[in-house]
Amino acid sequence: MDCYNTDVVICGGGISGLIMAKSLINLGLKVTCIEKNQLQNQKVKSNDLRSTALLHPAIDFFKEVGIWQNFENYAQPLNSLVICNLNQKSGEIDSNCEFLAEDLGIDTLGYNLPNKIIINELQKLMMATKNFLYLEGDYVEHIKPRSFDVVIKTNKKIQVTSKLIIAADGRYSNIREILKIKKIKYDYNQKALVFNIKHAYKHDSKSYEIYKSEGPCTLVPLKTKQLNGYFSSVVLMIDNNKNNDKIFVDKERLSEFITQRTGNILGDCTVQSEVSNFSIISQASLALSSERMILLAEAAHVLPPIGAQGLNTSIHDIKILYYLVEKRLKNNEEIGTFEFVKEYENLRKKQISSRMLSVHLLNKLSISKNQIVSDIRKFGLSFLSNNQISKKIAMKFGMFQ
Repeated sequence: MDCYNTDVVICGGGISGLIMAKSLINLGLKVTCIEKNQLQNQKVKSNDLRSTALLHPAIDFFKEVGIWQNFENYAQPLNSLVICNLNQKSGEIDSNCEFLAEDLGIDTLGYNLPNKIIINELQKLMMATKNFLYLEGDYVEHIKPRSFDVVIKTNKKIQVTSKLIIAADGRYSNIREILKIKKIKYDYNQKALVFNIKHAYKHDSKSYEIYKSEGPCTLVPLKTKQLNGYFSSVVLMIDNNKNNDKIFVDKERLSEFITQRTGNILGDCTVQSEVSNFSIISQASLALSSERMILLAEAAHVLPPIGAQGLNTSIHDIKILYYLVEKRLKNNEEIGTFEFVKEYENLRKKQISSRMLSVHLLNKLSISKNQIVSDIRKFGLSFLSNNQISKKIAMKFGMFQ
């Protein structure tokens, strides 16, 4: 049996796991990452068309831990978010509210990046990083916490001893299951279709969320050689029961559909890619920690793709944990103790719960086909658009301020 000693074990080599690893290595710690997939099999997932709007606080943190320069050349600035209500009868946008970066005194709300670029750049960076051990094609089978450390054994008969385990292994977390930590899950009976489009009008570095029954349709600008160009990524949330399958496999019909579904806000749209899809759920772990273990990112919480809250909530987890570790190391205190993992849980649990509830309610409002609910959406957007104080409060919440 191969045996290793490290400071921290991170289970999960996705975006959150690798950002967490780089952050901890910056503090002088040795990190071992265990990823069940083979690196070469996950390196370029060309069918993953998802992109992520990284909000301003996430960008600041990336700069702090020295990874932003790896993404900057691929990133599309987001100068504003425009939330719209699409009238169910006329098919026209009848109200909107634009959230501008300048309202918060910042240059941009954030940047949009394709997920496959984020993961590929992180993998390249981490493979060249000292004090980082990457165990691919393997997973944890046994966890044994002890007084001063924790020992894990993997499927490939590898033993790793560390001070702390961080579970960043996604919504189907193996670590959460091993430790028998319960979760609650809500299925919206929705799916999100993800694809890229070309549109007649320039996006002007604006992102759009257009609400109608079944859920929002989100347009996020993509970076091209032409500034403020004509390409965007689409996340279209639809009812699972709706029989529109023929539309969604025919690019010409889908192009016509998305032009209408977006209220013609960017003119005629043409689908430029294949269409991928994923189910929409909310899921929350009932505990964020166990003995010498912390649940992070989608192992702890899964949110619908609304308002760029998903990965940005995960990055907030990482940032809070990073600062806790930094404080402990400066005070020559141990990481991984009962007090340490509980401090993290106490800091994050209420924040995560309030954010999940807000996104859940917003999604439920967006799903409703009731005309009264549509009128409420219309009124709410008009109110925010004309009330700077309320708009600023909403923006600060969405921006994790």
